[in-house]
Formats: sequence, structure tokens, C-alpha cells
Amino acid sequence: MSLPVSTKRVFPLVRLVGKRHSSTTATGTTHTNTSASVQSTGSVKTSENKPLKESIPKHIKAHQNEESLLPDTEFYALLRLRRFNEKVMQKLRSLQKDTQGSVNVSLEELSKQKLSPREKQLDEELDKFFEKHLHEKDLIKINNNRDEKTQQAATYFPTNVSSKQVLSKDFPNLNITDFGRPYTAQELFLRQLKHSATVGKLGAKIDNVYFPNNDIYNPLQANEVTIEHLMAAGVHLGQATSLWNTSTHPFVYGSYKGIHIIDLNKTLQSLKRSCKVVEGIAERGGIILFLGSEAQRRVISNAAKMCRGYGIHTRWIGGTLTNPTEIAGGWARQKVDMADNPTGEPLTDLQTDGLIKPDLIIVLNPKQNKTALKEAMKVRIPTIGIVDTDCEPSLVTYPIPGNDDSARSVNLIAGILARAGETGLNKRLRKE
Repeated sequence: MSLPVSTKRVFPLVRLVGKRHSSTTATGTTHTNTSASVQSTGSVKTSENKPLKESIPKHIKAHQNEESLLPDTEFYALLRLRRFNEKVMQKLRSLQKDTQGSVNVSLEELSKQKLSPREKQLDEELDKFFEKHLHEKDLIKINNNRDEKTQQAATYFPTNVSSKQVLSKDFPNLNITDFGRPYTAQELFLRQLKHSATVGKLGAKIDNVYFPNNDIYNPLQANEVTIEHLMAAGVHLGQATSLWNTSTHPFVYGSYKGIHIIDLNKTLQSLKRSCKVVEGIAERGGIILFLGSEAQRRVISNAAKMCRGYGIHTRWIGGTLTNPTEIAGGWARQKVDMADNPTGEPLTDLQTDGLIKPDLIIVLNPKQNKTALKEAMKVRIPTIGIVDTDCEPSLVTYPIPGNDDSARSVNLIAGILARAGETGLNKRLRKE
């Protein structure tokens, strides 16, 4: 801890640190009690009952008969000096545990006491010493170049308040250990939190990280898609050359190690054209139906919510479009507004018995849903589908060449189409 240094009445601070046990006579002579005792065996020990060898200063070489090295007067003088230094160190350690406020109170109490003539003389000499050498660089070095972290620490731990008081205020249930003792588990945890808050976020920052969920919940706009996005998602990977459908020849760029490579320029062109179709139908209030498999349930559900459409991720029931009176006759109906929110208004007989068909069907796996594509062709409903190299593109009105087996590829294309439907829906709502 830091103590304020004042050139006025320095001696009370010296008295606070510690005084020797001495008695002053009327003539001013000081008699000091010796700190060693001579036992009957002849061995000399200190007042702490320690051997004399441990109390002799370190610069004196060890010898079997230490008392024979020095005269008695010089020997006991060094012994008393060593004992006095130990007491001063103990007082300094105890002084470090106290706060600056308690030290100031003790100094004020000591300053009120009357000083003896010798103490006044010592106080004046200390005043002169500090006045002469206080601002010299060799004695006191002041560093004014404090960084931001040091200033923050200074504001958190003010100079007039100890860290123990701050922790007691912020954490009243914290068990604070004494000075020189190891930290408890609570204190180590708080130190770890402080370390994480200050330097835990230092280091390199990774940018442009790919998150697969963004293709579903935060897809790109049609004008933001590039060939790099398509290639990163694996849209260019077709089926094996042995499964090739020759009708997809215009979409094939080449083959590599027995796998057809899809031309992403054709894919990007077809994808943007399909987005225009989805946006136009959603803007005019059309019904959009997403069709896929159970593995594509999450992307179908989210895409249908974005454009206020519908989705089917189970098996397609044959006759849903060509024979709706038998298949969809018992389905419940309700009236909705332009935002596709239920209005609760009653339906007329014509509305109850009438059939509502989708205006657009987006098929994510055309090869597994050939029945739905054929029914859509019979009732003249336009379709959009992801056509792989083993599919028949003539069954789809707006084919999009791409990999229909990769989840990442399907999620990317379906998310972009859903974003186009959401854009058309927002345009319709702004017109109201």
C-alpha cells in the first residue's frame, strides 16, 4: 500500500512503524536491554529462544565459536541491530495490512503527543533531509506514463480505500484472507473473472466464418448470390456419369473422376429467373407450396413461414391436385386477409365447397416427387425444382441445375427462393 509523505512532523510516522524498547534517563542517556541471554551451558540465544548462529548478520562468516570472533561490545551491538531490524520488518508487515485511513488516524493521534527534546531534534533532522532529497530522481522515481489499464485500476481501487474494503462492499459474503496467506477458492474465482474481463478478449479475431444455419434462417438476396457461394455449398457436384440423364446435357460443364460437374453459370442464371417468378407470385397474393422429404423438414417449414406459404415434407398423396374432391374434401377452410392472417369471418357455401390450389410448387427433390410434378402439369400449375444430372428437366417448368443430394446445397437454394417470396410479400403489404 502507498503512504503519503509529508515534511511536517515526520517523527510520528517513525514511531508508528516501531520503536526500540529503551528507557531515557534524566541526563538523556539511553539504556537498551540486550536481546540475548547467556545460559549456564555457555550457549547464547536470542529472546525468541533461537540459536545465536541464526541471528548473526549474513555478512559474518559461520564459525564454530562465533563469540570468539568479535569483542563482546561489538558482538552484542550487531545482535541488537539484527533484532531491531526484525522488529521493524514485522511492524512494516502489519502496517501493510492497515488501510490508509487508519494510518492517518494513528498519525494524527501520535502528532498530538508531546515530543521529547531528542525526538524534536530527530524530527527536525528528518524534515531537513526530506526537503533536500525529496525531489531528487535518485531517491524517488515518479512514473507519469500510465496506460489505460492502470488508470482503470486506479479508478476501481482508489488510493484512499484499500482493495479489501472494495471487495467487502461489492462481495459482502467473500472471505478475504490475511496478508501473506494463499488465496481461497472464492478469491481465485474473482481473479479469474477479472482476468477474463481485461485480457480474455485479446488476440486474433476470426472473420468471415460460415454458419450453416444462416442459409435457412438468414438467406441471401438473389442479387447477392455469386458463383463462389454456389461452389462453396457444393451445388456444382452432380451424379455419377453412369447415372447421367442426357436431357441435362445443356447444364453439364464436364466430368471429373467419374462425377459430372454442373455449370454454375447456368445455375446462377436459372436461380435468379426463378426468384423473379417467386417474387411476382407472392406480390400478387399467390399461394406457394414447398415440397420435399422428411430430411428437409426444417428448411421447408422456415421457407413457408417467410413467404406465408405452405409446405409438405411427408409423402405426396396421389390425386391431391387431379382428384381433390376425394382427397381434400374434408380439409378445414378459413378466410384470411392480404397478410395471410385468419379473419374469423364465416365462409359461404361456394367457398366451403370450392377448391383452392397452389399457384406455384417448389420441389426440392424432383426425382422422388415425379407424381406431384405430373399432376401439376395436368392442372397447369407452374413448378420450380432443383434438377440434378440424373433427373428429367422437362417435368419442371423452371429447372434449377444443382446438387439435390447435399443438404447444404438444398438449404442455400431453398433459402434464396424463400427470401424472394418474402420480398414479394413485403411489396404487397406496402401497397395496402
